[in-house]
Parts: sequence; structure tokens; C-alpha cells
Amino acid sequence: MTAMTPTTPAPLAAAHRPADTAAPLWEITVGELLRDLAGRHPQRAALMWPEGDRIAQMTWAELLAGAERAAGLVLSLLSPGEPLAVWAPNSPDWVVLEYGAALAATPLVPVNPNLTDAEAAYQLRQSGARLIIAADEHRGRPLRDRAIELAGEHAEPCPVLGMDAWRTAARPDPSSLPLPAPESPFLLQYTSGTTGLPKAAVLSHLACVNSGRFGMKKLHEPGTAEVYCTPLPLHHVGASVCAVLTAASVGATLVLAPAFDAASVLELAERSKTTILGLVPTMMTDILASPDLRTRDLSSLRVVCGGGSTVPPELIRRFETSLGVQLSIAYGQSESPYATSTDLSDSDVVKAETLGRPCAHREVRIERLGGGTAGIGEHGELLIRSPLNMTAYHDRPDETAQAIDADGWLHTGDICSMDEDGVLRIHGRSKEVIIRGGENIYPREVEEALLTHPSIADVAVLGLPDERLGEIVAAFVRCAAGATADPSDLEDFARARLASYKVPRVWHFVDQFPLTASGKIRKHVLREGLSEAAG
Repeated sequence: MTAMTPTTPAPLAAAHRPADTAAPLWEITVGELLRDLAGRHPQRAALMWPEGDRIAQMTWAELLAGAERAAGLVLSLLSPGEPLAVWAPNSPDWVVLEYGAALAATPLVPVNPNLTDAEAAYQLRQSGARLIIAADEHRGRPLRDRAIELAGEHAEPCPVLGMDAWRTAARPDPSSLPLPAPESPFLLQYTSGTTGLPKAAVLSHLACVNSGRFGMKKLHEPGTAEVYCTPLPLHHVGASVCAVLTAASVGATLVLAPAFDAASVLELAERSKTTILGLVPTMMTDILASPDLRTRDLSSLRVVCGGGSTVPPELIRRFETSLGVQLSIAYGQSESPYATSTDLSDSDVVKAETLGRPCAHREVRIERLGGGTAGIGEHGELLIRSPLNMTAYHDRPDETAQAIDADGWLHTGDICSMDEDGVLRIHGRSKEVIIRGGENIYPREVEEALLTHPSIADVAVLGLPDERLGEIVAAFVRCAAGATADPSDLEDFARARLASYKVPRVWHFVDQFPLTASGKIRKHVLREGLSEAAG
């Protein structure tokens, strides 16, 4: 029999790439994935983390046992389908609770530990969380005590437990645990929109399992016992899905850093013999600048997976050369995790200037701003249709209808183009989201907080380029008649109302704003004015 030569896909005639469905979806839940791994690899390390001067670990069998205890504990307080909130920084307990929530069929609500009380209270209330599991503290600020206070404001009872409460819980009979459908909610992942009001993207078990799985297909070397290290926060899909479940899809060991510090992450990668490291560009820059890079043995490291913001070509070249690794740059949203990715073999220019190609089971097209599919190279909004997208915004039918049209297309709000090979390039963000060090910041939310200051009549918030963070937050302020404002005072005012990473670091004062005919602030004119002044 004559061997068949793989065919090269025909060039696209328009900016519409059909989904690659050659590999069937795994129609399973996160809990079923965990049970399968514990059955096939009971003594293999599932999780590793630094603990004092040693690297602690948990096997897949131990992780399943812990997750079942957590599920039993949760179900003693909740019914399946009632949301569970976790408010904590990275820890092994967080991972146990993620799997425990899956086994309990209770949607998980990750809460950023950097949020203010007002921000956290809104998410806890809007999600309908009926149980909060919180760390004692984060960066010197109490979390559990604050959670107890916020829970007291709920109309319905909302108990608060510590992160390690599962450790003393009884392990239930596995047959007593619920069996959710793969299409049932797994995550209520908060994002924000141009309205400034946070929205919870509802992601199913099927979406999260397969998003992680198809992302790993871009990284994994068959036959390799992968060790995936992440310092990214578990309250982001960049870690909860794109690290935890990406690693699980091939039975890899997940190495969890409590937070990012270049020296600590390099030490952890060396000691754990990491093969894949997940970072955002800010972290890449800090690692290259770390003196520890020259002394650590990173010979096991094969791949670095980056995302969160654009990566300059020179940074990619320096990183691949200095560490002897290959980079893969991924794109996604809370509404559609791990949607596209570059290939390891792509050039540094492709990795820096494009979003790569869609991952499996993602149909993608570019829509002209006036409607209709764009031509090759033409700019328009990126649309994604996939069973791996969110199903809705929780309890937000109007916003859901705006985001997902009648034909099932998710409107990402990103302005992109597509070449004839299906490679995507991003040209801007119609939603104006600022990406600072991998954190998404939505200008309207910051503007609404600043507009409560009595000296501010109007304000425009936008992102400015920053060599280290990608972008920083800048605020253009028009003061009220007869009023004045000081940048340091405004920064303190903002810090009391917003998470620290959302606070503007650059302040400009204007007498009037450039406006459109309909009265909207022309932010691009403000940005261009700064560029001209700097040039």
C-alpha cells in the first residue's frame, strides 16, 4: 500500500476558518478526568509546591482523596448547582478545592484576593455564592475575617470556611457524590465589560476540560513526562484552566508557585525539573533580568507558554536563546479560554505579531464592522463559535445576547485580521481593555470610581505602552469648575476603591476633551497627543 502524504489545507478565500474537529471532544467532567488519572497513575505526582526548604507533593490518588473530602464537606452545606466561592492566593488547597467543587457539582467562583471589599462583595452577591472558602490573609490583609463580614450582608445564609477545612472532613462514598453532565457549569469566571460592571462567564466542564486539552496539544511532546510550572494566579482561567487542566490532560505534574518572584520561580523550576513554564510577558522580562538565571540548571525546560499581552520579537529571541527553549504564545478570554495559539516552530515574528491559529473545535471568522465576513487581511471583529465558549453570562441575559449572537458566534470585541493560512493578527481592542502585566483592566470601571471624587467633572482612562508591564493605566482628568486635584491624592482615592493594579499611575489634567459629534471622548486623540509630545 502506498503511504499517503498529508495534504496542506487550501488557502482561505475569506477570513473564515472552519473548526478542526478531527479529534473528538472528551465528553467528560473535570471530576471524571481526575478519577481517570487517579486510576491510571495513582502514585504519579499530580501536584508539587514549595514548602519551607523542601518541595512537597501530592499523588493523583491523594489528590482524588482530598477532592472527595472537599466535595463531601461542600455538599454538607450546599446542594449541587449552588455556587462555591474561593477567595485566596495560590496554594495546594486551592487546587484540591477546584477538583472538589467539580466532584460536588457546585460551580466554582474564583475571587481575586487583591479586590477591595466593595468589589468582592459585588461578585459574591451577584454570583449567588452560598459558601465562601477563604485564606486567612493575603499580603498582610485579612481575607477570612473580611469574608465573614461580607457574608453577613447576604440575604441568604453563607457560611465561611478556611482553606484547609477539607483536611479534617470525612471521605464520602464516591457513589454518593452527584454525577453532573459535561455541559453543566464548572466555573463562574468574572470578567468586566465596557459598562464597568463585572460579569461572570459560565464555563462548562466540557469547555474547560477540552480547552486545556487542546492547548496542551500545542505544547506536549508525546512520550514526555511533562512537569508544568505556573506562577499565574488560580483566580484566572490562565491558571485554573490553562495550567491545572492543561497539565491534567496528559497526566502531567503541576508545579504551583505561590506567587511570582523571578528568583523563586527559577529555583522552583530547577528543583522540580520543570519541562513547561507558563508566564506572562512581564514575568519573562523579570526572569531575563534576574542574576539567578545564570546559576540555575534549567536543562529540563523545553517550552515556555506565554500570553496575556503582546510580546516584542526581541524579547522572544532573547528568551529562547537565553533559556534554550521554544515559546508558544496563546490567546483567549474568560469567555473562551485558550482559543488560539502559535506553534512552537513558528518564527519569533509570528509569535510576536500574531495570535497564531485557532485551537481545535474553534470556528473563527472576522466580521466587518458594518456586517459580513471580512476579506483576507481586512480588519474587523474576531468572532469565535465553539462548544468550548462560555454558555452565558451568569444572570445577565441582555449582556449574553450582546456577546453571543443568534447564530452562536461569540463577539470578542477584539479587532483582528486573518491571512490565507488562518493566522490571526490583533490590531486593537474595541472593548478598550488594558492589559497590565497580564491583568485585564476595563477603563469604564476605573472611570466610574474616579467620577465619585468631588473635584472631578469628567475623566478618560486608557492604556499607555510600558516596556515591562505591556501597558500601564493613565487617567485624563477634567476638574470641576473652581476645583483642583493632586495626583497623589487621586491615587489614594482610587486605591481605596479599586484593586491596586487598576489604579492609574499616570495623570494628565485637561481643560476640555476632544469629542465626537455625539459627545463621546475621542481617546485615540488623547493617546496620539501624548505620542507626539514624546516624539
